[in-house]
Amino acid sequence: MALRNIAPIVRLSPIVATVAVIACASSAVEPIPTSTPEEAATPTPPSAVATPEPTGEPTEALPSPVATSTPLPVPPLPEFVEVAVWGQDLSGGVVFARPNGIAVDADGNLYTTEFQGNRVRKFSPDGELLLEWGGSGREPGQFTAPTGIAIGPEGNIFVSESGGNRFQKFTPEGDWLGSFGSIGFTPGSFDSAMVIAVDDSRVYVTDWGNGWVQVFDTEGNFIEKLSTWGMEPGQLFNPTGIKIGPDGNLWVVDRGNHRIQRFTRDGELVSTWGERGDEPGQFIAPTSINFDADGNFYVVEFTGSRVQMFTPDGQLIGEVAPGTFQGPHGLAFDQQGALYVTDTGHDVIRKFEVR
Repeated sequence: MALRNIAPIVRLSPIVATVAVIACASSAVEPIPTSTPEEAATPTPPSAVATPEPTGEPTEALPSPVATSTPLPVPPLPEFVEVAVWGQDLSGGVVFARPNGIAVDADGNLYTTEFQGNRVRKFSPDGELLLEWGGSGREPGQFTAPTGIAIGPEGNIFVSESGGNRFQKFTPEGDWLGSFGSIGFTPGSFDSAMVIAVDDSRVYVTDWGNGWVQVFDTEGNFIEKLSTWGMEPGQLFNPTGIKIGPDGNLWVVDRGNHRIQRFTRDGELVSTWGERGDEPGQFIAPTSINFDADGNFYVVEFTGSRVQMFTPDGQLIGEVAPGTFQGPHGLAFDQQGALYVTDTGHDVIRKFEVR
């Protein structure tokens, strides 16, 4: 695969600062075009799964959030100031086609995936476009609706494809190292590989259609699957985001059940938060999760079009830049604490600093 080094330098353009406040209710948001995997019809779960097939949104009451016996004090919401928007300049600058996944490496370089653009892009910390690779297709190094991206040992890049039903591994320069998985309903295959997380020895991939998390080693060998399809605590219904938290546990965005679930890396349920709704602390189609340096976690909602912030024990702190997102999907932090959000419906990546 030929790589394309980008000669022109594209710089970020600061915009008017946006101060985050706690929103008491969500604003109505016009839906974006039906083009992302989350908007597709819910796939039929495999017959091998014993849990009855969900027929739509859960109708049973979801479990109440699990609280610790000594809740942490809730800090004030930080002042998030928007300092840059990538992709807003359509006159020769960077243009995105449904940006989705996002990750930051140890040097502060930013990697993004594009669901419709079928490519990965690499930016320097100051916003220069350094590299891009991909193209539509199923050959090595090509993509079909990439949705997740993570950085593993030695800086290697792992990309999950919801349309390609696999994940691929690359060097930081975009050299292809391998492809793993195929479409299917048995462990080791995928019915839409959504989002990916990597530690020193394992790769964790949420499997949207099969309703579980699949575990591989960093060379792509299948190890095990975690959870089953369903609506009970510990089960998953169209899982999307996944992240290894500061506590070492797996935090999974259980999109179809409109909640966050925390598991040990062996798949044992630790706790769960959230329920369906547009009130503060509730979720409508959450998609991704990430953590700041203090261990607070942030949840992005596709349908809710917002980013909410919680303490490590699940207490709501507030909302980032309320009323300004359109179908966001991914988020990441750099080493200085800046927050990046893929505002998918607006086809931009937004950068916020805490002041």
